[in-house]
Amino acid sequence: MSSIAKERTFSGDNVPKLTKILFPWSGIFRDACYALIGTFLMQYAITSGVLSSNASDFTAQYGVITAAMMIALLWDGINDPIMGFILEKCHFKAGKFRPWIEIGAVGNALCVLLMFLVPHLVGAGWGWGYVAFMIVMYVLWDTFFTMNDIGYWSMLPALTNDAKLRASLTAKTAIAATIGTFVMNIAMFILPGTFAGATTSTIYAVTGIVVAVLFLGSQTIVFFLCKEKARDAVQEEISEKSSILDLFRVVAKNKQLLFAAIGMLLYYFASFVLTGIGQNYFYMVFGYGGTKGGMIATVISVVYVLATIVAQAFYPMMAKKMSKQKILTIMTLIIVISYLGFMFIAFPLPGMDKPLCANGIANPGEGMWFVGGLMPLVYVFCFLFFGATGVFYLAVLVMFQDAIDYNEWKYGERKESICFAWRPLDVKLASGLNRGLQYLVFAVTGTVLAINSISNWEGISNALTNATSVKAEKTAITLLRDTKIKGGLDAIKGEQLFAFGLIVIGVIIVAIVVSWALLHFKYKIDENLEAQIVKELEEKHEANLSEEAKEVEEARAEEKEVEAQ
Repeated sequence: MSSIAKERTFSGDNVPKLTKILFPWSGIFRDACYALIGTFLMQYAITSGVLSSNASDFTAQYGVITAAMMIALLWDGINDPIMGFILEKCHFKAGKFRPWIEIGAVGNALCVLLMFLVPHLVGAGWGWGYVAFMIVMYVLWDTFFTMNDIGYWSMLPALTNDAKLRASLTAKTAIAATIGTFVMNIAMFILPGTFAGATTSTIYAVTGIVVAVLFLGSQTIVFFLCKEKARDAVQEEISEKSSILDLFRVVAKNKQLLFAAIGMLLYYFASFVLTGIGQNYFYMVFGYGGTKGGMIATVISVVYVLATIVAQAFYPMMAKKMSKQKILTIMTLIIVISYLGFMFIAFPLPGMDKPLCANGIANPGEGMWFVGGLMPLVYVFCFLFFGATGVFYLAVLVMFQDAIDYNEWKYGERKESICFAWRPLDVKLASGLNRGLQYLVFAVTGTVLAINSISNWEGISNALTNATSVKAEKTAITLLRDTKIKGGLDAIKGEQLFAFGLIVIGVIIVAIVVSWALLHFKYKIDENLEAQIVKELEEKHEANLSEEAKEVEEARAEEKEVEAQ
């Protein structure tokens, strides 16, 4: 091992202070970047005017993008596990994980810049040209993000085997991810459609620059200032002998990892639904723009981050008092009840044009309208299901990490990079399925025409705004855009919104319940077994280190004998 590598590793389960601080919190900018692409790239495509203005062409292009991004899941299905294999097999002198974190960050930053700057320079109505460009750039972005993501999440369980420290680092990493997602949600809920003269295309271009720079900067800090745990010699030898088939063998034989991976997939799918489609729903109910429907989405995002951070901050304490299975059961009940309550007041009931929460709100966009009527009750239900899903996620994530320990204990092979490759795969599968669900909901309920209206008039507004430098003309263009978009949204009927809610909330509840049932009845690693596993692994690692030290001493003795001769 080179001196450089030695300087960037540590031994034992006590993670260096700088690494404990920088590693988890760098995730803020990682997840902000992922939210920009994973949540808002499709929103950008259908509302910024880059697609054709003709309704039939718009629907066709929207459908092709949706299908292409779902087909990209096939690439994800190969890409993520293969990256885990590459990371397990190929080690740089600078470390096993950090080089891939940095390489992925550099490529990712370049892709994000191109994704939003090129369409902005080309202009509105690019149509099929944008469809082709977006598909290519999405595949490139996904490849580079996978490099970073596999490296980052594989490094987390490899930092320590200490259960308390692992729970703390996992909670901090999850909180950082929540903050990053929250900041990006707030920005992209408020900014588009809010400022006169600032088109959606311009806002996304500026946001892309900021996110790319911060993401690259944070990951570069991890590369240069964080340390990896020194690898166990036996596990290092096993990693070097890994084959491509291990990607599938690991989940074929380790059923606990398989159940944790499927449970996590269902969780991600459920948690992404409301975020991915909620912004457009609130546009349809309260109007387009950051001060109207976007304001409700913003407040809900604030509730999301508060509920998630509070819940996840208490998770280590909850884990001391209750088993993970009990935590999952309680959280599942809270999630189901609160989502049913949310549906009752946030979506129109049969025979109603507007939801109950909209009663008493006459002029969305004026004053403190977003806390009028029954809106506070909406936020209470949101707080409950966001907080519960945050705790649910941490429990599943710890189960996933425990399954990696189980893999080493039962089969003698840790291979955390290959095992953890299934976590980002879950994220991307869930994201792709949500894009398909979003298109399906818009198509089935007939609300796609309202989204086309937004895209059409954003495109017209972008072209007209770029053609003038007169502030008064820019303001007039914005007013015209808002008037036309309002006409398209007002045409939506109550029964369409009811069907919208029935599909969305129904899918969320089913996904969470199935995830709970799978983990409750199939996952068998409880707290007692995990404690036994950790103890036996520690004894095994100590024995390996002693053997390695003995071999080093013998080698040195042989060198001295040679020199003496």
